[in-house]
This record gives sequence, structure tokens and C-alpha cells, in this order.
Amino acid sequence: MLNNRNILCISGTEWNGNYIKAVVELMKVLSAQNHILFVENAYTYKDALAGVSDKDKIDFKKVFGIKSRIRTITTDNGGTVHILFPPLVFPVNFLPQGQLYNNLLKFNAWLLRRVVKKALRKLNMQNELINFTSFNPGMGLMTGRTFGEKTLIYHCYDEIKGAPYWLARHGLRLEEGFLKMVDATIVTSQGLYNSKKDLTKQCFIVKNAVKVDLFKNGFNSVPNPGKKVVGYVGTVDDRSDYDLLHHLFTGMPDAEFVFVGRILSERGLGILKKYPNVKIEGPKMPEELPPYLQSFSVGIIPFVKDDFTKGIYPMKINEYLAAGLPVVSTAFGDIADFASLIKITDDKEVFLQYVRSEIAGDTPAKREARLKTAESNTWDKRAEELSAVIEQIEAGVK
Repeated sequence: MLNNRNILCISGTEWNGNYIKAVVELMKVLSAQNHILFVENAYTYKDALAGVSDKDKIDFKKVFGIKSRIRTITTDNGGTVHILFPPLVFPVNFLPQGQLYNNLLKFNAWLLRRVVKKALRKLNMQNELINFTSFNPGMGLMTGRTFGEKTLIYHCYDEIKGAPYWLARHGLRLEEGFLKMVDATIVTSQGLYNSKKDLTKQCFIVKNAVKVDLFKNGFNSVPNPGKKVVGYVGTVDDRSDYDLLHHLFTGMPDAEFVFVGRILSERGLGILKKYPNVKIEGPKMPEELPPYLQSFSVGIIPFVKDDFTKGIYPMKINEYLAAGLPVVSTAFGDIADFASLIKITDDKEVFLQYVRSEIAGDTPAKREARLKTAESNTWDKRAEELSAVIEQIEAGVK
């Protein structure tokens, strides 16, 4: 495990986002033995004026530097993480490629670079620095190699070319540039590895995991076959196969379908609201999820198969398994690790039959086996894998 290192994480997410991201969990584990500066994804002036759902409220005193931008927290393992609230930046993703876009992007990067350098000096974190930029390739490309870092790593946990248009229109080009700049790229799935390996110097896979101690609070050792609650924990967006879901909703009118997570697609939300046996719970903090899992009879992953989803290694598989739940999924990407434990099909009728049979045939022994698998996919183990990869990168071993 890495020890006594300075790690700068320029992230594409917020530390307190109400959905778990791999980078946050990895930084929590690494914080026990290392110095972490986590830079949150910057809000734009548009965000400040219009507001942003599912995010922390903007602290304008921090935004304008009236009070310290840094807050320090203690993690569950006794580690310490310094979280930097960056200044507001100009919204640029809506702009076409050109001089205005380039100048504003450079200015945004200057704003970020200025406060990050100041924070690194204040925290005495400038020596032997690891710059671990997590799914923020634009800022990575603009600020990488400017902090005196020893090692520059791109952590890629989603397929940017399949992301929403507002992100992908510039993101793909920026990511290609950043992939060439970094010492190595670390991805979370085989699909992402296949997509990035030829564009970067070195590429490694460190898969997602589960916070077992949290999600096994939703563990029921004895299933109730007479109860039919089909659950989904995750974002309601365009990744879902709504034709498949329609087949499930109408094919199991006696079952309740519960969706827990952020709503990013008004189209998807509109479809779900049409069905009387569908319950939409909205976004929840991670610690609020176990009671929902405890009420589920089965967990589903009804993703379409496209350029975006083929790169996903969904954390929800391990979260469902930690709660002992049977899982039925489409074959959206490389989830071969779970082929012996979950049901996988792209056929909507077979999917429906699997949901029914997994509920009816569930047993305490099966539930214990699922929990055991989840316990082998913890963030502690992933942090050990990540540490070994970084040490290999720094040793110059390909």
C-alpha cells in the first residue's frame, strides 16, 4: 500500500455527492497512510445563478475566498482528507470549438491552478506529488504537469464518447489529448481498457468495489418468496432499456418496482410514471440505501448495450450482492466476473422469466454466497491494487 505520499485528486465529482463514486472511496482508504488533497468539480456561474439539483449548496464565502476554501475531514479509517472548494468558472461546454472556447477554458484552468498551487503550499504537499486526475480530462489537459508532480495519472471510470452531448462534444477531444500526456491511465472495466489502451502510454484495470459494511446492513438471510419487490438503485437516465422495463412492468403486475436514484432523464421519468406498479424514490445518500435493499426481492440492471454502457463496471452489482440479493442484468458490458452468480440476458422475455425464477428460487445459502463474493470486492482491496499499479508506473515497468 502507498505510504506517506502526497496525492492530488482533481475530480469530476463532488466529495459529498449523494451517489458513490470510485474515486471518493479510493481516496478514503488511501487517506489512512497518505496525504490527500481532493479538488471538487468546479461550479459554473450558471450553476450559481440557476442552482444545481443533487449537489451541495454553493458556499459563496468559499467561492470568493472570503473564508478558507479547504475543509478537512476525518474518514472512518482514521485518515484525513483535505477537500478544496474551487472558484466559480465560466460555462464553456455549450460553446462550439474555437477561439472563445479555448480562451475561456484556459482561463478556467488558470483559476483552478492558482488555488490548487496555493493549497499544496499551505499543506506542504508539493514534494513527490502524485496527480491523480479522475474523469476530468479537460482540467487534466489544461493543468497537468504544472504542479511539479512526479507522476500524472488519468483515472477513467466512464466512457466519455457515450456521455451526454454537452460533455462529449469537447470531452472526447480533450480526453484524447490528456491520454497522450499522462504517465498512465487507470480504468475500471475491460471495456474501458480496450477503448483507451492504444491511446495512452500504459493502461491498467482497477475495478470498482463495494462498501461492504454499509450495504450488508440491507442483508436478509431468509428470503420471502411471496414478496415481489423488484429494485433498481442508480441513475434514471438514457442508459436504461425502457422497452425491457415496459415488458417487466406489464408482465409482473403483482410486483412492485422501486427506483432509487437521481433523475437525469425527464423522458425516462415520464415513462416510469405511467405505470401504477412503479415507485420512484429519487436520490438518497449512501447510508439511506440499505433499508431499500432490505425490502427488495431482486435487484435489476436493465441497461441498453451501447458505447457508453460497454465501459461500465457497475458498483450496484456488488451492492446488491452485499445485501444478499439475486441479480438479473442485461449483457451491456464485460460482467463475466459474475456470470456464475447472476442471471444475464438481453432477451426481454428471458429477463422477465429470470426475475420471476430468481425470486421464487432464492435461498439462505444463495444469499450467503452472494455476500461472500461482495466481501472479496472491497475498496480496501482495490486500494491495494491501485497502490501496486502506481508503484509499477513510478518504477517505469510496462
